[in-house]
Amino acid sequence: MLLDDVRSKFNDARKNRDEITKSALEAVIAAVLLKQKRGKGDLTDAVVIECVSKEIKVQTEIAELYKEKDMETSTLAQNKIAVLKEFLPAQLTEEEVLAIIKEKDIYEDASPKTKGMIIKSIMPLLVGKFDKSKVNGLVEEYLKTKC
Repeated sequence: MLLDDVRSKFNDARKNRDEITKSALEAVIAAVLLKQKRGKGDLTDAVVIECVSKEIKVQTEIAELYKEKDMETSTLAQNKIAVLKEFLPAQLTEEEVLAIIKEKDIYEDASPKTKGMIIKSIMPLLVGKFDKSKVNGLVEEYLKTKC
């Protein structure tokens, strides 16, 4: 299970005094435990991947925020991102996502309602494998070429 891998790497980092890895994985473990405590389902790999993805998003925002002001903090956030990416599945390319969109499009028209239904059908397939913020644009691009 992915959570076991995260905990193992966390313990190794703690023993080796690797503060960057320890800190990055500590945040993920805390998020997973919080989800478990709130009763948000079983601790599946999908839950762990979701927590890892959220922490990557947080660290990306920190890196961008401190890019100009505090290079040390920005670099630290980027190093944490590198550690966290090890726990994500292989990332999909935009072309692969467009192929999934085309496969899941069972609708004849190209309306905003269709867009929402396509997004809803493909999002479970993309968890942890593709940046969610780019999906809307790709579906719009696909629907424009469909007309």
